[in-house]
Amino acid sequence: MGAHGRVGTAALGTVVRGAAVRVALVLAALVLAGRAAGAQSCVVRVTASDRASQWAPPLDRIVSLRLPEMSIRDALDRLVAEARVELSYSAELLPLERQVCLVLDRVPVGAALESLLRGSTLRPIVLGTMHVVLAPTGAPVVSAPVTHGMSRRAGVLDRVVVTGSPDGAPQRGSPFALDVLDGATLAEHGVSTLGEALDLSVPGVWTWSAAAGAVTGRYGSIRGASSFGVSAPKVYLDGIEVANPLLVTQLDPARIARVEVIRGPQGAALYGADAISGVVNILTRYDGANDARTQLHVSAAAGVTNTAFAPRDPLVQDHAVSLRRGSPSRSLGLGLTLGTVGAFVPGASERRVLADANGRVTRDHAVLSGTVRLSLQRANATTGLMLDGGGNGAATGSLRPRLPGDSARGLAGGDSASGQDVAHYTVGGTVAMMPSLRWTHTVIAGVDGYRLRGLSAAALPGPLAASGGALLGDSNGAADRGSIRFRSVGRYDVAPATLLTLTLGAEQAMSREVLDRAPVTAPPVTTGGAGALGPWTVGRLRSVTSQEVTTYANSGLLAQGVMAWQDRWYVSAGARLERTTGATPLPQQSFLPMLGVAHVRDVGTAVVKLRGAYGAGIRPARTLVRNTTWMGVGTWASSANLDAERQSGTEFGADLLLGSRLALHMTRFDQRASGLIQPVASLITTVTTTGRLGRSMAYTLQNVGAIANRGWELDASTRLSRLSLSGALSLVDSRVAQLAPGYRGDLRIGDRMLDVPSSTMSLSAAWAAGRWTFTSSAIRASDWVGYDRAAIAEAVAAAAAPRELEGPQLRRYWLAYGAVTRWRAGVSYRVRDGLSMLAGGDNLLNVQTGAPDNTTVIVGRTMTLGVRTQF
Repeated sequence: MGAHGRVGTAALGTVVRGAAVRVALVLAALVLAGRAAGAQSCVVRVTASDRASQWAPPLDRIVSLRLPEMSIRDALDRLVAEARVELSYSAELLPLERQVCLVLDRVPVGAALESLLRGSTLRPIVLGTMHVVLAPTGAPVVSAPVTHGMSRRAGVLDRVVVTGSPDGAPQRGSPFALDVLDGATLAEHGVSTLGEALDLSVPGVWTWSAAAGAVTGRYGSIRGASSFGVSAPKVYLDGIEVANPLLVTQLDPARIARVEVIRGPQGAALYGADAISGVVNILTRYDGANDARTQLHVSAAAGVTNTAFAPRDPLVQDHAVSLRRGSPSRSLGLGLTLGTVGAFVPGASERRVLADANGRVTRDHAVLSGTVRLSLQRANATTGLMLDGGGNGAATGSLRPRLPGDSARGLAGGDSASGQDVAHYTVGGTVAMMPSLRWTHTVIAGVDGYRLRGLSAAALPGPLAASGGALLGDSNGAADRGSIRFRSVGRYDVAPATLLTLTLGAEQAMSREVLDRAPVTAPPVTTGGAGALGPWTVGRLRSVTSQEVTTYANSGLLAQGVMAWQDRWYVSAGARLERTTGATPLPQQSFLPMLGVAHVRDVGTAVVKLRGAYGAGIRPARTLVRNTTWMGVGTWASSANLDAERQSGTEFGADLLLGSRLALHMTRFDQRASGLIQPVASLITTVTTTGRLGRSMAYTLQNVGAIANRGWELDASTRLSRLSLSGALSLVDSRVAQLAPGYRGDLRIGDRMLDVPSSTMSLSAAWAAGRWTFTSSAIRASDWVGYDRAAIAEAVAAAAAPRELEGPQLRRYWLAYGAVTRWRAGVSYRVRDGLSMLAGGDNLLNVQTGAPDNTTVIVGRTMTLGVRTQF
């Protein structure tokens, strides 16, 4: 490496000692202190007047160190060795041979660096959890004397997030609400699914618990409604776009660095089509062991879950092993998790496997990283439940296990033993290059796909899914999505104290989807005496397997600029040109803008931030997501004339931060979703298998009109000595504002959107004392309107006239639902370093039904015991 003898970092084109982990920023100006001329003893003392709470990790680590007269190079070596962090810098920007002399008396690493580097043009950037880079600011930053201490802004706004900018940008200047879920926090609370993570920590996002026999996720609300049954954010795994976000359910928190979430359409200007609801970026851990040793983490837990729908309580188990090897500059990580849930409903057991591997290599001016992920899930699709209530169509009918000798009358759900299997994979990598200190180039390429067997309406949402059951038949699907994204980010000092960050990008994605429609395995249900309409049939009448192959292509060009003035005022503007083919008969072009403003003011150790943003997003009429929901297994009329779903609107918010003691975030959003697509039930004349004329129900995809989504989001967190608390609250009003011409469904202007809770909330706490750690969390959704699927099933079994289930007549089967609360708690005891005993309980209130409807059954109260160890 020549005279400098350092390894260069990619993101900054600087010399690296240590790992380059995904970009994530923290703090502001750093300064350089000189020595007293000719002094042989230290005359500059840095004390603990600068509190650790004023710095973001790892700059908040406390060190005590005496640095007698020595070069800056040696002083930095001593400091990072004592603090156990990795440091990168450019020898050209730092006078390494200059002499310094300091005494550090229990001070944060950030304050120590500030003292060493006073007067320079450098500031620290945190890469990952352990690595700090000294990057140029463009002008020297002058600080107060080191003996006075310094007021620093809260670190939570200074962390670098890659979701808000392709190569990472500080959250301080973000004009829209952006949530960052730390992997360590998710592990502490025992979170194992993406839905649990979002429900626990992200206001405005609500996912329903997985139903018996389902392998897909289901989002109830993302700032209201952005679609029917297919609402989902656009999901990325280490920057690689996922083909179907509803299939991303499993998480191993031990392998997660963080999860970054944008709510609403403001991120669509960067991420394009399907970002109508928001963006989720799951970032895995790339950090190696600090001492370059191999670290092995093993955890195992087993227990029992209560159920009211099976003759015995089933067993549950979760096991995980992860390995980290290498140094921060060259690392390898492996992970494997296994889990099973017994038959909490007869025949509805679940099995899941998650395996992943990743690695990172740092070279001069480049960082190369790669990731591989495979998720396997099996869930039986039968519920085997029937309704009490005599088949009179009463909405108060209850569920009970189907017993031998029961008739089929009142059956809710299919009775087949078939199940759903899904294999979901992701393979890809990232190359980040910085040929100069001004420009950073990033290329992300990968392939994501799935293989899905047994897509049945028996366990999927929809007004007639309960009645259709196995009659709708099963479908097999497969899709592969290859994508490549290119970003170039430049930074220019356009004026004193004014920094312009310019992002240019291009993206190309190709998807191929194959759907196999299986024939009906049971004869259609034909009822006689159904009023004047004669016999009628529920389900599709198909006698042969059909296969549909569809190719989608998506390309986009984007430009975004962020102007920062005095590190207080930020103005963001961007736009994306999007072109989609395959989703509609003709190519579809769209223009997606974004505009935002943020003002941040430091008041002592507190930070006050005001922000506002506008954005617009789009979802094509035909997507991979739509075809893997219940909307993809019905009998459709022509949908060639459907408009795309769109959402646009504004958000305004305020943030208050008091170091690490208190963080408070409040957001008001006002968004309008138009063109939402709903499957509308209608009556058609068919020929039954006996050759008689009959009536059958078919679904026609129709644009509803426009939906107004308005509400408030609030989240807060605090730390009081050994106790940490956090909570989130969302209030949503999602209503039909306009109906499209020709719409024949059951919605009317002013109606609330179905299955959207008016309020969701969460509260979590963690308390540590000695060897003990206690955690508890609760999530709650309340007040939504949905279909009374139990009454619909009884109406079908009682041979009700089919007109009762057609279009506007479905309104009589609407039902107001109250509230559902899920509570979990856990305790761990550290036996010795590297070995802990665990005990926990999930769904402690034993809620199994009532959300999102009255026929869905979920896992009951679960109690587990486990052990966690590290080698």
